Amino acid sequence: MICNLTRKATPLKKLTTLLLLTILGTFFCFAQETPAPAKVKKPAVTNSTAETVTGKVGYISDKKITVKPKGADASTAFLIDAETKVTINDEPKAVTDIVTKSMASVTPKTTDFATAASIAVTKVAAPTNAPTKAE
Repeated sequence: MICNLTRKATPLKKLTTLLLLTILGTFFCFAQETPAPAKVKKPAVTNSTAETVTGKVGYISDKKITVKPKGADASTAFLIDAETKVTINDEPKAVTDIVTKSMASVTPKTTDFATAASIAVTKVAAPTNAPTKAE
């Protein structure tokens, strides 16, 4: 079967081709504009047990810390007060020295489970803007 390339396109073929190109163009425009579905973050749950919670620090301020244990669905939130003791690698530090994504163990107060008695950071996350070491 040999196609005749010298034959002129009929108006119906031109219209069909134009319609297909319009449909394809519209599809690709919408495909590019559609954002990826947003990851839904679950709100942190206030601590209600006397057990120590160990996990990755998700949020830290001078009044609150959230820690997400490995395999947990949601983070656990603790209040921080003036009596909360903070250590990083077994050295006394301030709350402002804790960075997110570090591994921490938070022990609640015996009288108020929602407030942290101590925060022990064992693995500090690397700063995101730290220069790499050249050899």
